[in-house]
Amino acid sequence: MPGQISSAVDVQKKILEILRQEGAAPVYKLAKALGLTYGGAQWHIDRLERRGFVYTIRVGGRRYVALRGVDPFAKVTVEDVVEELIRALSAYGVELKTPLREALERLEAKAPHLAEALRLIVQNGGL
Repeated sequence: MPGQISSAVDVQKKILEILRQEGAAPVYKLAKALGLTYGGAQWHIDRLERRGFVYTIRVGGRRYVALRGVDPFAKVTVEDVVEELIRALSAYGVELKTPLREALERLEAKAPHLAEALRLIVQNGGL
């Protein structure tokens, strides 16, 4: 039993070390770096979050972990956000070549927040 506690503490120390060196990171990247499953990494992150060392934010379908007091958006790239947007659109049957009118009609019923995001981009001169 004490070996398991030490091991958990070691893993959590390593997570904190990675976050200090690299800034905010997606959970899946921490899992990969530590040789853990996503669920295993998440378990350790939850423990650190409960103790106030880290916090998590969601960017699309990805969960990022950051040290308390560190701006997680300093490490999240526009590419990360655009990839998540494309992934979300695809989940609702909207591909990059889908005509905008058709995409908006599909999204209104299933994901109005995405329809609104597309409208805002178009209306505010984003295209």
